[in-house]
Amino acid sequence: MIDDARERQRHQRRRGMIGLVVLASLGGVAAIAALVISGRGSPTTTGGGLSAAGLPTGTLATLHVAGKLAVGPNGALYVADVGGDRILVRLPDGRFRVVAGDGKVGFSGDGGPAVRAELSSVSDLSFAPDGALYVADGGRVRVIGRNGVIRTIAGDGRQSKAVANGTPALSGPLGSTNSMAVRGDGLSIAFSPRGQLYISTGSQVLRLTNAGTLATVRAVATSGLVRGSLRDFGPIAIDGQGNIDLAGSFTGWSIWQIAPSGAAREVGFARQTGGDFATLERDPNGVVYAEDESTIARIESLRLVPTFRIGFPLIHFAFGPHGTFYADDYPGGTAFEKHQKLVSVHNSHISLLWREKNATPK
Repeated sequence: MIDDARERQRHQRRRGMIGLVVLASLGGVAAIAALVISGRGSPTTTGGGLSAAGLPTGTLATLHVAGKLAVGPNGALYVADVGGDRILVRLPDGRFRVVAGDGKVGFSGDGGPAVRAELSSVSDLSFAPDGALYVADGGRVRVIGRNGVIRTIAGDGRQSKAVANGTPALSGPLGSTNSMAVRGDGLSIAFSPRGQLYISTGSQVLRLTNAGTLATVRAVATSGLVRGSLRDFGPIAIDGQGNIDLAGSFTGWSIWQIAPSGAAREVGFARQTGGDFATLERDPNGVVYAEDESTIARIESLRLVPTFRIGFPLIHFAFGPHGTFYADDYPGGTAFEKHQKLVSVHNSHISLLWREKNATPK
């Protein structure tokens, strides 16, 4: 289970800012719906229906603490249950079923059903073009195939250190030094439009090659306040042109864009008050968006353009079919809301999908 006391202490320094942006609580869903503002260039998506059919599932389960989110090719919402050490899928009736994890912390199950495998620390989820679900699990990247079988494709579980170019993927030490998987500050993964898998370890960006090796990605800033090779990476996303967008704590909590050539340019600042790296996600149209508390900004022409706002400080988000947007907020709630929540937003209407039941009192 997540240490709620540690979470509260970690975010206490930011609650003054939170008070400025939370104008209502989900005690009145309609009130928050009026706070969602869609501007020019609001995310638009295309896709199939919201059927829960997809990866094989196990038993019904209770979501304890919502972590990373991902939307499958069929529109189903997948959630890393950080509090239960599992990955769940939300059914159309609002219940959840297990997709991976038996509830025990560890590393086991490769070659067998994902629902019987042990997971250690899920920090990211990403669907491949073929519909397989890739999972950043501790110091490894694992994949759940459409047949429900789980296997490891990168990482040996050791703590992250410099990975040499050409290292066999299964021998790479990818374990992050960051421990807060609920925030996504561990291993981060993302697919390019061409289906190439990229991995952000916190100190390097790596690409998984067709030969099963790890290629180091060059990231060198040649202008601005920072010059030279970049380090201290957070969440990652790849846009429709193949540029790598990532969050990092260089000169503050910045967003950078790395061109295919390796040239890095600073896009702007997110979370300027400090704290966690911003979360980045790509919509189905190839546009990357960054989260800055309760604001979502798109990355456009090396700028962060505020696009829409939601009435509470979110952590993770994902894009679904037909313009649907999903988000969750802090475990244990905030100073204004005692329970973590998971919502969807569509056509400026916000719907409560889940609320944490047993938050620790403030």
